[in-house]
Amino acid sequence: MGILDRLFGGRFTQPPPDEPPLSDAAIMRELHPYRAELKAFTQSLLTRLPEKEQELLVRRVMRFYGQGEEPSSALTEGLLDPDKGQSIEHLILLAIDWKGFDGFEHLAPYLTNACGIQEPYPYELREGMTVVQVLAEFDEWLTRFGKRYLHLNTGGDEYVGFIVDIDRVDIMIAMASDAGIQARLEAF
Repeated sequence: MGILDRLFGGRFTQPPPDEPPLSDAAIMRELHPYRAELKAFTQSLLTRLPEKEQELLVRRVMRFYGQGEEPSSALTEGLLDPDKGQSIEHLILLAIDWKGFDGFEHLAPYLTNACGIQEPYPYELREGMTVVQVLAEFDEWLTRFGKRYLHLNTGGDEYVGFIVDIDRVDIMIAMASDAGIQARLEAF
């Protein structure tokens, strides 16, 4: 390069970069902007679980998020996997298909038991009811126990949600929003 510098007057040197070099941590923060918020939301969601299972599921959700999944997809894939996700005895996140009446009937007792409600939900399917109506009635029944059913928007055709104490509804909606996940009391 020394000969070319002398021949052409040093015109072949590179200009300084326009942007300062970023550290690996700064690059990861740009790629995964919801990392801390998703972790906090997942931990808050799983507070009723035993500590070891909670840590395992939080790591699993964060691993999915680190692989490039959207926050809602990472949460559902991390928790709803039938083999490595949440156990049925400690069911926190419920996902049912748009025609999942049987699934709801089977899983609702586990969901209510995991949140501390000992009374079984008196589920009865009536002709012409939709899953949204079933979930609305379930939410209304939960209010007797000081709880509500929050829906999460996963972008899919299934209904995903969890039970939360009435006094924590606004907190959980805000935490979900901070984590890049839409949550509300009405179905999506």
